[in-house]
Amino acid sequence: MTGNLDEILSKIDILDVVSQYVKLRKAGKDYVGLCPFHQEKTPSFTVSTEKQIFYCFGCHEGGNLVHFVMKHENMSFSEAIEALAKQYGIKLSRGVGSKRSNLFDAMWRLSEYYVKNLKNSPNAMQYLLKRGINKDTIEEFRIGFSDRKIDFKRLLKDSGIPVDLLMGTGIIRSTNNEIYDIFRGRIIIPIFDINRRIIGFGGRALEKDAIPKYINSPESSIYSKRTSLFGLDKTRKYISDADEVYIVEGYFDFISLYMNGLKNIVATLGTSITKEQILKLKNYTENITLMLDGDDAGIKSAIRLIGLFSEMDINAKVVVLPQGHDPDSFVREKGRDGIMEVLAEKKPILDFYLDFHLKKSGVNSLEGRLSFIKNVMPYIENIENEVKKGIYIKRVSELTHVEEHLFWDGKKSKAFHKTDDFQNTFENTTDIIGKKVIGILMNNPNLIEFFKEKGVMRFIKEGAIKKVLQMVLDYFEKSMVFEVNAFINSLEDQQLKVVVCESALDRIECTEEELERILLDYLRHVEKKFIKEELVKITEKLSEAEKRGDHMVIMGLLNEKRQVLALLKK
Repeated sequence: MTGNLDEILSKIDILDVVSQYVKLRKAGKDYVGLCPFHQEKTPSFTVSTEKQIFYCFGCHEGGNLVHFVMKHENMSFSEAIEALAKQYGIKLSRGVGSKRSNLFDAMWRLSEYYVKNLKNSPNAMQYLLKRGINKDTIEEFRIGFSDRKIDFKRLLKDSGIPVDLLMGTGIIRSTNNEIYDIFRGRIIIPIFDINRRIIGFGGRALEKDAIPKYINSPESSIYSKRTSLFGLDKTRKYISDADEVYIVEGYFDFISLYMNGLKNIVATLGTSITKEQILKLKNYTENITLMLDGDDAGIKSAIRLIGLFSEMDINAKVVVLPQGHDPDSFVREKGRDGIMEVLAEKKPILDFYLDFHLKKSGVNSLEGRLSFIKNVMPYIENIENEVKKGIYIKRVSELTHVEEHLFWDGKKSKAFHKTDDFQNTFENTTDIIGKKVIGILMNNPNLIEFFKEKGVMRFIKEGAIKKVLQMVLDYFEKSMVFEVNAFINSLEDQQLKVVVCESALDRIECTEEELERILLDYLRHVEKKFIKEELVKITEKLSEAEKRGDHMVIMGLLNEKRQVLALLKK
């Protein structure tokens, strides 16, 4: 596996991998963006192409491109290696795949059956063509069909698709010695992850009165409705380029809009928008527009999301289609020009909410004004941006004829300062300086011998800093070169990886002479600290010896104390 790792690290650029998930911008030598592993408003996620590592100064996740894929895709080390190798066409030295990769392979082969079956099912093909879905689109989206008449047990056996793996996904079931799939008699639309691997399927009934009309794959080890978004594998570049995304509810809504040239879109998978999905989209844009059917259910769904969008600092907008239409039916009837006209009327979600309650409650009566204020003010109060909050308060004041100052609670906004146990680990000055020294040595390997010769290590207190410094020295002694990427991969302790990533990205632009001076200052600092701690220990021992009346020990400790004081003065 080591050979495979070396080949992957040498052939794949971390920027290429991370850019598939995170919208990055150049900042000096590095690239920065919003961290995909925690919620943030100011970018603290950094990618170094020079060192081929990533690090988040907010949540302290860091490592090389393999660690990134492991964390983002919730994969094991071997699974991440296999996924990267497959994506970039790198042949691994061993042929046996993991259970997860075998499952992806089984899903793809099942999809091939559905695709082939559609070609042999005239009714299903006619259904798609009547909906305006042409053959090129059918092929592009790998749309298929599951026939009720097929002997599924025999099919799986003949095709070599492993039944036990698919049983675990809930797609294949067994009753009375009969094996069948849950989509029988339905159009099949595969759901892809960001790396174009099939993670599930959606099934649409051919009959108008079928119940249920849609069936989705059950949750499995590779598929989660809360985190997945239909079509993101195809549209993420369009979303990033447009700096905006439209969210629709159904597969056919997505496909029809995509066919008509609107490509910065995604679709949910039978659930309301979740925090996890918004976090995923936030890697590409902070501008999200909900495209709603003109029914009460769609409007209520949007209203429920106001708080979530506000909490996550999303520029959310809403566009409501005419009554009786969904995006699929509307674009088929009115075409691209018609849908673009509707999209031009989108409005911020809070404006939409204010207008909704203005029509519902009215502000001509006392009861109406009180109802309006009661419904809209909780959302306005949650706006963190004071200027934006003030604009909405002014509007509510004008609509209700209530003085503005009555809507302010008088509290000044406070900056949110996050503290955690991890940060407290490195809160003392010595460790802060220690991390800078680690960075100097990793970024300037020619100074490692200089540092080692000064005998600094014996004065450094046990802890993460000392461990990393010793590992740096040992690694350099063994390799005679220092590659940050490879060094990180040699570390098993996550806390130590964090220290290394943060230190490596903390560049100090100085001459070599100035860097040597910093290292010598660090030596003096830790030596002085060490001596002071020794004095404290001697003083404590003296106190204990005096209590016992042990004069011999007292004389010895006093002599030791004089020597330490002389060393300190020197």
